[in-house]
Amino acid sequence: MPPFIDHNNRLDLEALLDAYGGAPALISKSQTLSFNVVKSGLQGVVSNLRTLGVRPGQLLCIHAPNSLDHIFLFLASWVMGFTYAALDPKAPAGKVPAGLQPDFLITPGDPAPWPCRMISPHDLHAPAPAASTPLSAIPLDRECSVIFTSGSTGAPKGVVHTVGNFYYSALGSVEFFGLDQNDSWLVSLPLFHVGGMLIFIRTMLCGGTSLVHDNPGDLAPAVLQRRPTILSVVPAQLQRLLDDPKTRDALAACKAILLGGAPCPAPLVEKTLDAGIPVLPTYGSTEACAMVTAVRPGAQRQEHFTAGKVLPYRAVSLAHDGTVTIGGETLFKHYIVDGKPEHVLVDGKFRTADLGEWDGDGNLKITGRRDLVFISGGENINPAEIEKAMSETGLVLEAVVVPVEDDVFGQVPWAFALADKELDQDQIKKALKKILPSYKIPKKILPLTPGMGQKGVKRDRKALQKIAADTAKKA
Repeated sequence: MPPFIDHNNRLDLEALLDAYGGAPALISKSQTLSFNVVKSGLQGVVSNLRTLGVRPGQLLCIHAPNSLDHIFLFLASWVMGFTYAALDPKAPAGKVPAGLQPDFLITPGDPAPWPCRMISPHDLHAPAPAASTPLSAIPLDRECSVIFTSGSTGAPKGVVHTVGNFYYSALGSVEFFGLDQNDSWLVSLPLFHVGGMLIFIRTMLCGGTSLVHDNPGDLAPAVLQRRPTILSVVPAQLQRLLDDPKTRDALAACKAILLGGAPCPAPLVEKTLDAGIPVLPTYGSTEACAMVTAVRPGAQRQEHFTAGKVLPYRAVSLAHDGTVTIGGETLFKHYIVDGKPEHVLVDGKFRTADLGEWDGDGNLKITGRRDLVFISGGENINPAEIEKAMSETGLVLEAVVVPVEDDVFGQVPWAFALADKELDQDQIKKALKKILPSYKIPKKILPLTPGMGQKGVKRDRKALQKIAADTAKKA
């Protein structure tokens, strides 16, 4: 039986926190909290939320930058049975995605225009009026959170997870990467994303330490000061860290640098490996509660150009058309769309829009997305194929290809490219002619800046497509 799970398939959270006692669980800019302090703090938050009227089945949202409050509220949702949703702090607080209406809102800013009750951080941590009660065992099938998809291909959906989804996702990562009490993981991703919140759940299960960082957009100071043993980054974050020799050295001393959130450009992986940095590309999704596959520590160099092997408690298969299908203990319960549940699982499995294939060693390779394919002059165009080819030229660090309307061909590919020097689109096109047929070579290549079209940890293809369309109209 998995650790801290009883015969009724419930998580004994109190026993888990007691097991590591005085060891550091959370370190923020201003304080260090042991597992004992996390337990007592959680008991106080639960008591205060009950006094404030929070009940099972209600929706509580937080609209604030990364903080310890996110973690306490998330764990409180496990204990109490309410639904927790963290909102993008950079987005206006006037609307919750997916048509949801919160019952409670915690925010340091102005009150939101919703008919809901506001809770201040002070109220959350006020001295509890009565002695703290023990934390009751938590059913693994309890729904606990709504996390919103990036919306890069449409309106955001709410993804509903259970306690068990987070538990088995974290446990599989602990087992796969060999994590223990000596590990410290920098919270390098926003806590309104599943990958950000899971960092603490992983370190909690192994007795390690989460290093809470309130600005995922600027990781270098935290990496240099905190010296984590493990780090999760997206390609743009990794590229910025590689630009500084000091942070390169700090990364080289880590146990693992997990790279995900977007396709991993081969030149970036090459550059990172050449610097002696233990980068491990991953593949996952919000629906699968973050990572599904990853390159195993100590893998051969060629494996780093795949998405790696399936982690414990996950299942991956390929449909007849090559689309990736996911199952296992980490798979989400259902979507929320326009305020209502939308059930999309078939026989307990979720068919993604990602296209994949297996290599001879059992590693998954992601080859593109079914929903991004468009037709140009009768030919199917897969943007991922062009993006991969652009990366292979060695002239581009990151590429995003979008369709643009054309009077002759219907649509043609345009590209945005991030380079480490001045962008030379003629040189890139010349290199692409050796790799791609002419109709797949982007008609125009526009410069891509680090924050351009950024939405969370991913590029917003819809936003970039609009920029390209506007540019085409002006030409």
